[in-house]
Amino acid sequence: MKSFRLALCLVVLCCVVLFDPDTLTARQGDRLSGTYTLDESASDNIKDVIDSAVGKLNFLIRPLARERLTKLNPAYHIVTIASASNELSVTVDRQPALKAPANGTTVVWEGPDGGKVNVSMQLKHGHLVQTFKSADGGRINHYTLSPDGRVLTMQVTETSPRLTQAIQYKQVYKRVS
Repeated sequence: MKSFRLALCLVVLCCVVLFDPDTLTARQGDRLSGTYTLDESASDNIKDVIDSAVGKLNFLIRPLARERLTKLNPAYHIVTIASASNELSVTVDRQPALKAPANGTTVVWEGPDGGKVNVSMQLKHGHLVQTFKSADGGRINHYTLSPDGRVLTMQVTETSPRLTQAIQYKQVYKRVS
């Protein structure tokens, strides 16, 4: 009877450790952690996507919209993802790391255009989802890792009340470490 209780305690303890949300988040983050370089040939051409989106706008605001969207949507050549037990970090090119709690809590961040943006990051089913919200609109970066762990795909969706439709494109990265 004592060994049955001991075995039962071990099973319960293992279940708590294996199915603890923080443990699962850390494991998912560990799988995504690494440095990736842009594979331009497999990625969408951001300039073409922006040109298509602004082409539907009034010709007077088209150049301003194109300039702003181009500034907010550079092609990142290097992406580094790191995770700790309760924090996620994404660094693009030589910009400072964007760090946020892994549980999806929103933090304030200064965007590439100098504006303040509300950002959250969360691991969902092995995918990293970054959500950016500002007065002008929002952006979601959805990072997915291939089953072999070698290819990272960032699917971007950018929305704004000033756009007639969302801007969507993908950037594909190959793992280098």
